[in-house]
Amino acid sequence: MNSYENLEEYWEEQFDKGVECYYKAIKGDKKAGIEAHRLFEELLREDPNNTELMAYFGSVKALRARDTFDLREKGKYANEGLKLLDVAVLKDPSNALIRTLRGNVANNLPESRFHRTETAIEDFERIINMYERNSYGIPQTLCIETMKSLITAYERLGKIEEATEVANKLLDIDSSYQIPKFNSKLTSLPVANINDPINDEIHSLYTMAICSDEVSLLKVMKKVSRLMDKDSNNPILQAYNVHLNSIKNSHSFAGMVELFTNAYKTANLLDKLVSEYPTTYKIRYVRAMQSYRLPEFFFFRSSTAARDFQYLSAQYEKDPTIFSLAIYEDILLRLGECFVRLDMVEEAVKQWHKLVEFSSNKEIVTKANELINVFSFEELILDEIMKKPKEQLYESALKLHDIGVNGNEKAAKQSLALWEFIQKEYSSCPVAKFYYSASLTLLGRFFSDPYEVFSQSIKGLKKLNTSIPINDPRYIQLLLHRAYIQFSLPDTFFRCSDQIIKDFEAVIKMYQSSTDIDITQSQYLKVLADLGTVYEKKHFVHKAKEIWSELAKEDESLFYSEFLTEKGIRIED
Repeated sequence: MNSYENLEEYWEEQFDKGVECYYKAIKGDKKAGIEAHRLFEELLREDPNNTELMAYFGSVKALRARDTFDLREKGKYANEGLKLLDVAVLKDPSNALIRTLRGNVANNLPESRFHRTETAIEDFERIINMYERNSYGIPQTLCIETMKSLITAYERLGKIEEATEVANKLLDIDSSYQIPKFNSKLTSLPVANINDPINDEIHSLYTMAICSDEVSLLKVMKKVSRLMDKDSNNPILQAYNVHLNSIKNSHSFAGMVELFTNAYKTANLLDKLVSEYPTTYKIRYVRAMQSYRLPEFFFFRSSTAARDFQYLSAQYEKDPTIFSLAIYEDILLRLGECFVRLDMVEEAVKQWHKLVEFSSNKEIVTKANELINVFSFEELILDEIMKKPKEQLYESALKLHDIGVNGNEKAAKQSLALWEFIQKEYSSCPVAKFYYSASLTLLGRFFSDPYEVFSQSIKGLKKLNTSIPINDPRYIQLLLHRAYIQFSLPDTFFRCSDQIIKDFEAVIKMYQSSTDIDITQSQYLKVLADLGTVYEKKHFVHKAKEIWSELAKEDESLFYSEFLTEKGIRIED
């Protein structure tokens, strides 16, 4: 190809061929589906920001899911396809072609498994709305077919009144259309005004509980349980209850199958509740938070979280009374983080800039600015940094590591390269060994293949566990850092609990035997609480009771009193 024009012609030819194969695949041609997958994959690699390519590729993946008999592959293709379609809509929400492609895929997925009919309704309503605003922008034939699909989607969810209304509109446009006989047995009950019993205290405890704060988890579960006793049919309470129980159960599971089944069941139940109550904000919020917390490389739920956070932020901007400003600001922060996971960095930075411009909350503004800086990071020239004196070299490497921990893959890779150099230069330095190992472990976060995630993380963890002397008070903060790196990992996968116990026990021993040590009392009390939790998970019940009894004696402010009472520890007056 000697000219740009020829290159453009080749691209258009491949695109047209891909579309042709896609429509053949819709009619059942499996070979055409495989060829369409290959063509769109290659084209998207060349033009990764092309949202229409993204949507076609997502639709083709959904067809591959239909055509494969392997259940694991079926689920993988379906989830990958939906993710691509969701990202395409998030990036280009007013594109009728993309909305049509996603709507058709969502409308053809089994509702009992995917709960995506509500997504199809959203897309079809948007297309019809665009046609009504500007009939020249969208072909009438597309509008007619979309209305037929919308009627089917409404009927599937028992929304017969809405289906009938659209059918009558369609009859005005197409006089040959015959209104179908709807199945009256499917009619959904009218949604009554739902009592919202979740107050600010419960919401605050819930947000802390989902961040692995077991004290908050026990407190909020008790409060939600009491409310459930009075109103067990309340869908908002059901959403909070199912997610909180899922978190609690995940702490006790020993096997991967149990862990995955627990997460999938919870996601499925929350999808069902959102499908039944799509405009109930707190149900959408709980689903967003559960999806946000799940590992993307296994569950493909970041696009679900992003859709929910985006919906919630848009509704708040229409009516700021639906929830507090603090919740709205937190939603924007998390929406940006979801965008990053979906490779929508530009859109993420826009969300955080919006926060900086209007928020008066210094903590939120600081966090937003930090994220903007993290994802505006430009790669450094490492050769120049490596020539610096030791103190400046360590300072630069620590900054890179912090940026990597906050989510920037480029910084994480450069951190690893720089710490590898430093530990070779200063081979006897525990700090260098620690951060080199921590950087190795951190890199695992950025892989998309589960095998690569685990192999990289385990490689780093093995080195991390031998990086620092366990009884040297000079490195007590690194010891704590190592313990909490591993404390945040699922023990089902990484089997870290024995090492966590060793590190926590060493920290406690050093704190109790020295008055001059670099650890605060609040850190020490947290270690006592968390060590008891690890003992309990390992079924060392007697040891857990002993350490919590020590916590009860030391906790003069009674901060842990409710937690300890739940654990059966008597609090002395």
